[in-house]
Amino acid sequence: MKRSLLVITVILFICILVLGGCKTPDTSITVPASTDESDIDILPETFTLLIYLCGSDLESRSGKASANIAEMQEAEIDKNINVVVQTGGSTSWKDIEVSAQSTDRFLIKTGGKQMIDRITVKRNFGDSKTLSEFIEFGVERYPADKYGLILWNHGAGSVKGVCFDANFGYDGLTLSEIKEALESTKEIIGKKFEFIGLDACLMATYDMACIIEPYADYMIASQEIEPSSGWDYKRLISNLGKETFYADVLNSYAEKQAQKNIYTLSAVKLSELSKAEAVIDELINQINCDLSYVGVAIEEGKEFGVKGISRSTNLFDLGLLAESLGIEYDFSDFIINVNGNAHSTATGISIYFPTEQKELLDTYSDICTNKRYIDFLKEYFAYQPETAIAFTNRGYSADGSHLSFTLSKQSISYVQSVGYELHSYAGSEQTGKLYSVGTDNDISLSDGIYTVDFDGRWVYLNDMLLHCDVYQEEDTYTVFSSRVLVNGESASLLFTYSGSTKQIAVDGYILSSDTSSRIYELKPGTKISILYKDALSDDDAPYYEEGAVIWGEDTILKVRNLDIGRYQYIPYVVDIYGNVFYANTATVYFDGTKSVIEDISAG
Repeated sequence: MKRSLLVITVILFICILVLGGCKTPDTSITVPASTDESDIDILPETFTLLIYLCGSDLESRSGKASANIAEMQEAEIDKNINVVVQTGGSTSWKDIEVSAQSTDRFLIKTGGKQMIDRITVKRNFGDSKTLSEFIEFGVERYPADKYGLILWNHGAGSVKGVCFDANFGYDGLTLSEIKEALESTKEIIGKKFEFIGLDACLMATYDMACIIEPYADYMIASQEIEPSSGWDYKRLISNLGKETFYADVLNSYAEKQAQKNIYTLSAVKLSELSKAEAVIDELINQINCDLSYVGVAIEEGKEFGVKGISRSTNLFDLGLLAESLGIEYDFSDFIINVNGNAHSTATGISIYFPTEQKELLDTYSDICTNKRYIDFLKEYFAYQPETAIAFTNRGYSADGSHLSFTLSKQSISYVQSVGYELHSYAGSEQTGKLYSVGTDNDISLSDGIYTVDFDGRWVYLNDMLLHCDVYQEEDTYTVFSSRVLVNGESASLLFTYSGSTKQIAVDGYILSSDTSSRIYELKPGTKISILYKDALSDDDAPYYEEGAVIWGEDTILKVRNLDIGRYQYIPYVVDIYGNVFYANTATVYFDGTKSVIEDISAG
């Protein structure tokens, strides 16, 4: 009986297994709500941003580096993002957590920062090893899917570089030293930087792009000198890793500098750098065919940075050089950029073209990676004539009111620009000096005759005649610079005149001692002293102080007729090699509405 029950039990168990295995499968799929695509927890890519913050005099003078650190701490920083800042290069810091006696490293957090490393000695931020050690530290401490690098400080273009350390005689990183640092750390990183940014003046150059192209996908930089407040770091960091990142960086910068007329910022896609090289090749071809193209290109090509009759950065807008010679180009997939009113046509990348500074050509040859361009420049200077400009008539008046002059036919091919200096006998009753009160480029050319279109109008600051020079022209906007003292320190005031509104907007001032100076804001209570140059001196030193104003709401800058009196103007021609040639001098009497030439003399 027990055996029969056991057999029945086994048979029933087998039947249960068989019947269970023969069950029709359920082909419907029930997807839990938690697996909806919008709710999937996908880990975002990690991103480490390294900021090489060389405070220099931007920090010791006005705390601009500390202000940008404060902006960084206002950003909404996701947990997948690390922002590492290395500070140094300044003799003092406004931020009390940063020491000028050491090299500090901070991890930026929303609402604050944490010191993560302190090197107890000052490191030279102008040394490539300091940069490479910082990159190595950041990558090893905070490995990530993507990396970004920003160099913060002054910038001086292709030849002089960026990041000038005030503790080491303002030694800076040359482009070669930047390349050395990037090359020495590329294996540690194991990939290209997502971007390398240069929050500094004048660094959006073809040469800078060539240097970093092997190490980064994008370059962010400015063609022009920058306002001292720099980029918007709150929005930059908050938008790290987003598809709209580059547009966000540019737009936030434009919004931050909306009250300024002088600014540019570009994001350059380095994989498209061949588009710039194609333009350079065509420039070489055309100039080799006809040297007269140089003058046309330089005049239309927009030069950036500090300028004067015989002082310049030699950094010209590459796209505008091409346009001036009718060369077709398309930078739409190569560069996106934002510009102030004074640079509305700038195309986003500059090229070093030494119309002067021939002595720097050997230095530049070691920097530029484009051998054909270097060979072209050497040949260009090799054919420089002993005297490029020859007057056929240095100065005459056909109507008694305007001075005209003529050049030889051959000389016209060598003209870079023309203008005139204005001198005033009415500067000071006490000193009786003949003052130079600036330059203007209002000279017309018709049938080979250059004519000075002096109309007796100039710029005044609170009814005091202001020494000023044309700094930049753009459609209806003209930017002027004026040599002044700002709280006793030599500087140039920058202001923009709108031809449509007839209004003047002040951008700020740059320091005379620093060709890479950022543009500092003028604050209420600042003392502005008016300077005039001794027109009879060949030395650059003898400037005379003739009155002062305290900057405030009642300060008025305007263009008006000159005071009644005698004035001089002397036309000049600058050749394509940077040499200056002067025509005859006209002495005129201005009666408040019109001028009459009283005398024309040599020199």
